[in-house]
Amino acid sequence: MTIVRRDIPALPDLVFATAAEPVRLADWLPRPLELVGVNDDVLILRHGERLCQVRATVDLDLLRLSWTPLADDGCAGTLRVSPRGVGRSVVELDHEDEELAGRLLDALAEQVEATFIEG
Repeated sequence: MTIVRRDIPALPDLVFATAAEPVRLADWLPRPLELVGVNDDVLILRHGERLCQVRATVDLDLLRLSWTPLADDGCAGTLRVSPRGVGRSVVELDHEDEELAGRLLDALAEQVEATFIEG
């Protein structure tokens, strides 16, 4: 697994809410990923033509979102949000695909900025 980090100029709670709430998650996932359904703590994702299901575990106290695949062919990951000074956050994503992790964090930062900073 590789850890990728990004600084985001927003409060940690706002960053984490954007990352963890399914409605907001659907807004920022970069192509070719798409959220197509939610069933309790299971997210149904489309990656190109392939569907996969992951179990999402949210720890609000630690601002940590983890996901594990329900099938052997999926990938796991953990996203953590921490304070980084006044009104800033650092987000760490532990994921096996470094390029995808970077794209995910860039998309998350753009969505946070569009929702909470510009809007």
